Amino acid sequence: MRVICPHCQNKAIISSSSKLSDTVTDLYCSCSNVADCGASFVFTLAYKHVLSPPHKSVKELAAALLIQLPAEERKELMQGDLFG
Repeated sequence: MRVICPHCQNKAIISSSSKLSDTVTDLYCSCSNVADCGASFVFTLAYKHVLSPPHKSVKELAAALLIQLPAEERKELMQGDLFG
């Protein structure tokens, strides 16, 4: 991934990152043109939307999510009217 300095349009260097959520990350950057610019800034990298659906079926994705729930929450979900 290439980040471009918004001030001078030169290549920037990503020094660190901070994950804000599963789909959003802040990238801490500095301009590689130290002599003329030297700016430091934060870019936000975010998931936007799907271009092609995952290879797993909806059933497999749902099962993977359900397995991650605690047993009591899984039981409540199955007994609720969500599937009614």
